[in-house]
Formats: sequence, C-alpha cells, structure tokens
Amino acid sequence: MSVLRPISNISRRQPGRLKIPLVFLVIGIAIGGLGGYYLGQELAAQASADSAKSQTQNASITKPTEPVVQPVAAVGPDDRPQSKETELLKTSRRIEASVKSSLYATLAKHIEGREADVLNAHLGRIMVWWFNLRRDVLKNDQLRLLYLPAENPEDLRILALHYKSRKLNKSFSAYYFKPEAARYGHYYDKDGQEIELRLVQTPVKQYDQITERMNLAGRRHNGIDFKVDIGTPITAPFKARIQRRNWSTRLNGNCLELLYLDSGIHALFLHLDKVLPAAVPGKVVEAGTEVAHTGNSGRSTAPHLHYELHGKNGKLLDPFVVNETLHLKLEGQDAARFKVQRDKLDKILVPGESTRESSKPPSESRR
Repeated sequence: MSVLRPISNISRRQPGRLKIPLVFLVIGIAIGGLGGYYLGQELAAQASADSAKSQTQNASITKPTEPVVQPVAAVGPDDRPQSKETELLKTSRRIEASVKSSLYATLAKHIEGREADVLNAHLGRIMVWWFNLRRDVLKNDQLRLLYLPAENPEDLRILALHYKSRKLNKSFSAYYFKPEAARYGHYYDKDGQEIELRLVQTPVKQYDQITERMNLAGRRHNGIDFKVDIGTPITAPFKARIQRRNWSTRLNGNCLELLYLDSGIHALFLHLDKVLPAAVPGKVVEAGTEVAHTGNSGRSTAPHLHYELHGKNGKLLDPFVVNETLHLKLEGQDAARFKVQRDKLDKILVPGESTRESSKPPSESRR
C-alpha cells in the first residue's frame, strides 16, 4: 500500500507563509515578558488566519478539474455536536471534475495511491443503481464529490455525490445518512429514498452496503455480497429444507445450502462465521428461522455474506430479479433530520447553486 498525501498537499503552496506565525511569536516574547508573549501569540494567530484565508481564496472552486478541500459544518437539526462522525466531517474533502477517459482516471488525477482505487470502488457501488457503469459513463460528465478520508483508505466514506450524465441528460444525487434506530447508514436520493434496492425476503435484515452484485465490474460474480459485521444473524428468507453444510471450505469457508420449498430455488450462503448446530441436512425450517452467522472465512478479504441463487436447472439467478424488492424511504424525524443534513452538505458540495434535480433510478422498484 502506498503512502498517501492529503489532497490539500497536492496543490502548490506559497513559500514562506508558515514562517510568519513563528516570527510573530519571537517578536512577542522579545516585546516584554509574559504580556508581550501573549501579544505575540495573538498576532501569530491573526497571521495564521490571514495565511489560511489567502490560501483558500487562491483555491478556485470553479475549475472542474481541481479538487477543493474545505470543512463541513456540523450536520444536525440544531447545530449541536452529535457524534464522533459529525466531528469528522470537518476533515472532509471535496472534488469537482469533468470525467476524462473513465471515473478512475478522473480520480487518479487528483488522488494518489490506494485511495483512488477505493474511492472509485465506493462510487461504483452507488452509481450502479442508476445506470450501466460500462456503457453510460461518458467523457465530460460532471462529478461533484464530498468524502471523508481515513488513515486506512478502505475505511473512507463518501458523504455526498452529484453526477450529471450527458448520455441520460439527467442529474443524480446521493447523500450518506444514518437513521436513528439503524445499525448502519445508507445512501439516499434528494427525496430521502434509499438508492439501493432491498430484498423483501432477505437473509440479513441490517447490513452496511451491497458491495457487489452479479457480474459487477465486468468479472463473473455468481451472487450478491452484503457488507456486514461478523456474527450478524442469518435467517432463512423462505420456508426451506437444509441441503448441506460446510463443503469446499477452503474456498467457501463455513457455508450452508438451503432449498426453498415453494420455488425449488437453491440458495448458497458463503464465508460464514458459523453454521448453527441445529441447521442439519434434511431439516425443514420456517421463514425467519436463524440458521447461521456472517463471517469472513474461506477465500474472503473482508467480512461479508455471499448470497447465491440457482434455479431448478442449475441456472444462476439474480436475487434482485427473481425476488420482490423495494426502496425504503425515510419518514418522521429521520426524514426531517435528513433534509437538514442534505441541505448543509449541498452548500459545501455545490456553493450557491440549487441541486434539486431528480435522482431516482430509471426503473421503479418491484412490489
């Protein structure tokens, strides 16, 4: 993994400005004892502020290919400090760019090392719900992005995203938000509707994100991956018979196969932490029965659940095609809090502009 430099260090610096605060401190001490010291501190602080102000003015936010770094205000209904995550917003980074040959090439122009790779993957996980990432991303599409970096690039978080598609002649928006009672935050459009589709009958009720869908990123992927903490309960989505457990563990890790009795579909659950002792082959379980816990076993690089479906003839099936789906929408206090957070993020992401354009996916959810 390469050593990353913050985006703020990529742009050119004006030499000599860091010396100004030190000079004033020395002058303050020389003026006269303790009082002069404090005067020097005050002058140094003012000089530092002037220097920062000058650098901010020199960073143009109108050039679409230049990243802009600026703090995000606290995002709560009454501006009171609310969480550690809210405080971290102050270190967020903003990128505004025209797409070049690809999204990755655009990001790599501004960001060094592993961070560009990870950010590109995170973007893909959001945008795949809007359009085809291989066919629909065109040169000169407009990207505005606000994200929270991390010491480990894998832990970075996109906070807000605006994307203007030339091919679809449409603008899309996404905002990260954590509902009050939710274990994880998710991405919502401008109206507070979750961008990801959800399965109505799902093996895990709460998860961070779907990190990979079938055939995502052009490589063969036989199912969908739920990013979720180790030890999260897995339940049978439908009434099922347990077929087998823990085969080919070097690749699959701890694993389980169920046969859904109503449809004849075979479901595989891979990379588990454990299969519950009661989940024995031949046993019939009702929908909602806990059968296993999520993990990171076998050929897996991060905690997740791989969920894979096969039809009666063995054909691979997409869970988002053969099962009922829905888009969740924020309600009540969560909806009110989201609107406040959305508007504050918009002021940072798109200063002085209205961003109230449609960001709903092209297709409606199936009920």
